[in-house]
Amino acid sequence: MDIYSTRQRSFHLDPRTKLLLMAVISTAEFLYNHTAFMIAVAVIPFILLMINKQFKLGIGFILLFLLALVAKDIQSYVHFNLAVNMLIVLLVGLVLRLFPAFAMGAYMIYSTKASEFITAMSRMHVTRKITIPVSVLFRFLPTMHEESVSIKDAMRMREIQFGTKKFWRNPLALIEYRFIPLMISTVKIGDELSAAALTRGLDNPVARTNITEIGFTFYDLITLLISAIMLSVSFFVLR
Repeated sequence: MDIYSTRQRSFHLDPRTKLLLMAVISTAEFLYNHTAFMIAVAVIPFILLMINKQFKLGIGFILLFLLALVAKDIQSYVHFNLAVNMLIVLLVGLVLRLFPAFAMGAYMIYSTKASEFITAMSRMHVTRKITIPVSVLFRFLPTMHEESVSIKDAMRMREIQFGTKKFWRNPLALIEYRFIPLMISTVKIGDELSAAALTRGLDNPVARTNITEIGFTFYDLITLLISAIMLSVSFFVLR
């Protein structure tokens, strides 16, 4: 068996670095309301997503974020009725305050193997009551994404999608054929991943060994340094 090493990849961050960035981004957007600071916070996960070749997700996130900033500025000059104004405030606040953390979480899940995460948590002496559920989550979300894509492809083959004749005959079928199989798959995949985690002995109280190699590298230092400079400049200088 080949020993898996994170250093074999050109750019890879230690899971603890990702957790630190996740904590910083999750709290930073709620600390300061200045536009430059919010952009700096959003740029960090965007750059990481692009480096990880998640182009569709990264570009979609940054475009939606910039659109929310534009809507926030327009709201200051254009007066809408109460219902529309409340809806805009809710959507803009949701995107500006939560989406950077969502984007960072997506990067963390898709760029971190479960074995890497378990090794990092064991070195941090985190209890297994937290490690086991989160390690299952790292496998669950990508698997659910693949299952959702498969269901979407199957619906497209049967011409059950928006705009087709079958859709206009029964619009509710689009929801039925999409979400019911997805719900069934969710339960099944959750049970299978939980059983796989127990089979691998993750609940064994004996101290585990791990062949996965993790550690802080030059990339971790550069990433943390650039992130700290961006946040500091936008917070103290550009406000």
